[in-house]
Amino acid sequence: MTKDEIQAWLLNYVVPAEEQLRVVDCIMSQDGWKYLELHREQLRAQASGEETHLEEQIDGYVLSGLYECHDGPHLATCPRA
Repeated sequence: MTKDEIQAWLLNYVVPAEEQLRVVDCIMSQDGWKYLELHREQLRAQASGEETHLEEQIDGYVLSGLYECHDGPHLATCPRA
């Protein structure tokens, strides 16, 4: 997924309140989103042999985890810090 696709998914995932939008901006200003493919591959390996419909679930799990596991702090790279 591209940076824009990840950001769009996260913005669709959150309730559009100021704090949630600030968190998405902070996530996108850091590098964690760049490693989503690695997290996907780890989950794919764990689910090998499972049905193919898990692919969509894996994407949702990895993307929602990017938001749910972000607890700050807001770094200097965060545009809304």
